[in-house]
Amino acid sequence: MVGPPTVRMHKFYEGGFQSKMSRMKATLIFGKNTEADRVREEHRKVMVANHLDAGGNYYLASKINEAKYTLLGKMNNSGSPF
Repeated sequence: MVGPPTVRMHKFYEGGFQSKMSRMKATLIFGKNTEADRVREEHRKVMVANHLDAGGNYYLASKINEAKYTLLGKMNNSGSPF
């Protein structure tokens, strides 16, 4: 007799965001390759997957953008990319 199908769950990083994005958290979002072109490419993929029209939210989108700016070194002195 065959039992019910099992669901394979991937283990994701469990943790929230701190007020300021660290390089470690940013690399968890985009991957270890921090070349500028690669970061921009990964940012686009992650933003498309988490777009507001696809069920994302403003907070998540802002943190994804903050991770991009953190890795590319474009943050201003206030800690905000804007």
